[in-house]
Amino acid sequence: MRIILSRFGFYATIGSLAFLIQASATNNKAVAQSAEAFSFLAISDMPYTAQEDYTLRQRTRPAIEASEFPFVIFMGDFKNAKLPCTAALMTRRRDQILGLHSGRVFYTPGDNDWTDCDRRQIRQRFSELNRLDLLRRLFFNKPMELPPEWSYARQSLFPENMRWVYKNVLFATVHLVSTNNGRDEILLDDTRLALTLTDARDRANLIWLDSAFAEAARIGATAIVIATQADVTRHKYQTPCTTEVRQKCNAFAAISLRLRYLSAKYAKPVLLMHGDTNPYCLDKGFGGIAAPNLWRFNSTGDYGLIDAAVITVDPSYIPTPFHFTSLTEKSPP
Repeated sequence: MRIILSRFGFYATIGSLAFLIQASATNNKAVAQSAEAFSFLAISDMPYTAQEDYTLRQRTRPAIEASEFPFVIFMGDFKNAKLPCTAALMTRRRDQILGLHSGRVFYTPGDNDWTDCDRRQIRQRFSELNRLDLLRRLFFNKPMELPPEWSYARQSLFPENMRWVYKNVLFATVHLVSTNNGRDEILLDDTRLALTLTDARDRANLIWLDSAFAEAARIGATAIVIATQADVTRHKYQTPCTTEVRQKCNAFAAISLRLRYLSAKYAKPVLLMHGDTNPYCLDKGFGGIAAPNLWRFNSTGDYGLIDAAVITVDPSYIPTPFHFTSLTEKSPP
């Protein structure tokens, strides 16, 4: 199901069936007046080109700076896959991304940011494990300074996995990337070592997801938002990865299953946010698999829209507890 939001409603299509759900002015007013409702910003997969870099600096960033949103979530891929992952470029992107909002940008890595740095088409290639180490040192060398009531936490040994609470909604980042979560095209590193580290990250991600839902239950969170880079609803292999089958396998099967199980059990609104693919949309289909209480927001991804999305969370409005608009674009997403 694809949903395209307009000012007063959204269109959805399921296969060949098209229908219009018209949100009335009364409903919009109800959402706006809900004591629980709030909005934040999401952005991903940019800048890929010099023009996108210019647009991000001259239009998107000023719009973010002029806004009063409490925080920004950046869901990976801060450059295109063909640009060399030099320390200078990565440092510049760090300053650019974290500078979007003073002290409150939550970044989760993408495959372009480290695992694809060894590609043959790149004129200056780097070990992906070396670039992951650099990425962690650049972006996660120290905890963020946030108000105590945000209950900010990071996972030991995996500082990119973060958790915080805002207006009784629990947020968490989970380090999942495309290129089959780093299992494909390991070109400059020892393959067994790289896969062992990926196995460890997979186990850590499952633990982090479990702990996020457990913490949400403990504090009575009204909703949960999970942010990652990879679109876990898309995979080119059917067989799940195991300790024996480590490549040419579905790297997202375990985390997808756990997320669907935890969401159904939690019985409150859950939103999975990611980048990397298109279309730019909000849906409740989860790749054609039944997933009670679970919504999915596909960010700008490779859609070509250089903009931030305004995500509104209103757990009290059961039909659509999550919806989005574009920050600077005048036309509907």
